[in-house]
Amino acid sequence: MNTNDDTPDPLDERLDAMLRGSFSPPPDASFANLACAVAKRPSARWWVHGLLAAAALLVSLGVWILARDTTSGPEGHDGQELGALWAAAYEHAIAGEASGAVSCCDPDLDFCATCEQQFSVRLSLGGDNAELTLRGCYRGLPTGGCVAALIDTPNGPVGVFAISRERDPAPQLPASSALQLVRRELGPLVLYAVAGRQQTEPRRALDRFVSTQ
Repeated sequence: MNTNDDTPDPLDERLDAMLRGSFSPPPDASFANLACAVAKRPSARWWVHGLLAAAALLVSLGVWILARDTTSGPEGHDGQELGALWAAAYEHAIAGEASGAVSCCDPDLDFCATCEQQFSVRLSLGGDNAELTLRGCYRGLPTGGCVAALIDTPNGPVGVFAISRERDPAPQLPASSALQLVRRELGPLVLYAVAGRQQTEPRRALDRFVSTQ
């Protein structure tokens, strides 16, 4: 470097030129191209939100599947299976009564006493027993581990099925069935009534049950 006068040193000028070339900013066109590329690229935050939403959906689906699969009747039936069993049992009972065959209900097996033994819920049928008569427990086709009986009403017999609320899979009658299904919760017990669609007594029959605990 020349320190005696202000005459530029060729060596210094060459060094300055080399440094400016090494650290010079890119052309304006390069900045424009880079900005366009960044604008088209999905942001990291978008991907994070997408992954979180997918994970939440999978968790919700898993919970729904587990809840559906673990809710089954006393003998492992789901709602459609249990409803089909009840429809068949009711139709069997009605057909037996109409043909004059042996009664489908056991007069020595009290419905309310059986519910107390099986579910620890003491029931009774209140009101005027001249209008509604509760028979003994149903004996015939399988009922899925539920306690079943018939109630005679002025509008025809009503099938009553008792099940624990914890093992209630929300029974559904077959789509082709000509029957109706009515539900009533009574403490830890759930009562279902099965009857013809034109009958008006199923709800009234269920409402007559009271818990005496």
